[in-house]
Amino acid sequence: MKNFRILLITLMTATLPAASFAFDFKQGGMCYNINDDGKTVTFTYETPILIALDAPAPSEVGYVGHIVIPETVKHNGTTYKVTAIDRYAFSANSELISVMIPASVKTIGEGAFMQCFRLKQVTLPPALTEIPPYAFAESGINSITIPSKVKRIAPYAFNNTSLKEVSIPNSVTSIGSAAFSACRWMEKMNMGKNVKEIGEAAFSICTSLKSIKLPASLLKIGKTAFYECSSIEEITIPAAVTEIGDGALRSCHALTSISVENGNTKYDSRNGCNAIVETSTSTIVAACKNSTIPPTVTTIGNEAFYGCRGMTSIHIPESVTKIGDQAFFYCTDLKSVEIPNSVVEIQERAFCGCDSLESVVIGNSVKSIGYGAFLHDDHIKSVTLGSAITSIKEWAFKGLDAATSITSMIQDVTSVEMGKNVFDEINTKACTLYVPRGTAQHYKVSPQWKQFTNIIEK
Repeated sequence: MKNFRILLITLMTATLPAASFAFDFKQGGMCYNINDDGKTVTFTYETPILIALDAPAPSEVGYVGHIVIPETVKHNGTTYKVTAIDRYAFSANSELISVMIPASVKTIGEGAFMQCFRLKQVTLPPALTEIPPYAFAESGINSITIPSKVKRIAPYAFNNTSLKEVSIPNSVTSIGSAAFSACRWMEKMNMGKNVKEIGEAAFSICTSLKSIKLPASLLKIGKTAFYECSSIEEITIPAAVTEIGDGALRSCHALTSISVENGNTKYDSRNGCNAIVETSTSTIVAACKNSTIPPTVTTIGNEAFYGCRGMTSIHIPESVTKIGDQAFFYCTDLKSVEIPNSVVEIQERAFCGCDSLESVVIGNSVKSIGYGAFLHDDHIKSVTLGSAITSIKEWAFKGLDAATSITSMIQDVTSVEMGKNVFDEINTKACTLYVPRGTAQHYKVSPQWKQFTNIIEK
């Protein structure tokens, strides 16, 4: 969250004009700016309070305790209606506990209650149509009633708050990126019937969220939308969904059941595979520890099995030709994997962080092994490299400090494009490199390969 605070401080200091640090008048201890119509006012702050990174607490605490904003306010003989809350109006007020906003208010500005750490309750006005960006980000809010006219919950609106249960009204059609991210205590989410889009990381790191029912109206699920929702056990993708971003369900460690509703023209869960398959490309886009790979799948997509703890083995069928970026990243219980001869490409960090992996056999059709493909798989003892390899990217096998043997089937090792430090941190004195008959001399003079002390033809 440190980077988040820096971003907010930069945003506020860079975009607020000097005039906005003042107010037109003060009444009842509250500050107001007269709007252009001359009839209404915006509730604002007296002095903006910024929390700088690692700085001491500000000397001023701004609005404190329980605040009740009036519907009208009188100044110099004129009665004004309060119709808006200024952006950052309460932000970083460390002693603010509750705020009651009158029905006359129609809009609330960005970051209005951001970093109000002791804030517990806010009564929102019924005319509100949007929960703005960063509205309650990093605040202490633990319950909220979202008005029935709200159509959009903007990015970071409730990021890193103490919410335990949220009901999204049927009026809402869009939930912005990271809107509820890091709401670690949220156990229940009642999603409205008309939500069409769930933004990137919208519910990421909601580690206590146990279940979520996606509405039939849903069309799009953004990248990492439910990343590290580690208590969710099952999820069903509605028939209308046409877009699911990379890593939408990654690191959902408790997930045991994934299904796609019948009638979905973009995705399916063929053969009861407990995974989401993009129908037209036969690509697995999301999976869990109970997933199987159907024999019709041709690609294991980016981050498909990312963080599937509890999965000790996986059968990759001969139909698969490509293993995507981070496809099995951090599958910490995976013990062995055999890449079939059908696979042509293993992309970046495909098996990185698979701490329990003991052996790897790479088939004879694999041409390229991506950056960090097996990075820090520090329990691997043996690796077999297929004969068709033409490219091994940087750090592909870095950190395999338990490796005792590498068997290479590559005949012309001089033609292989090698990235930097492919075998970095492997004990090349203790690890034996086995090569095809008649090729040892080429390996002994080839960059990186020649660092192996024991090169044996077999």
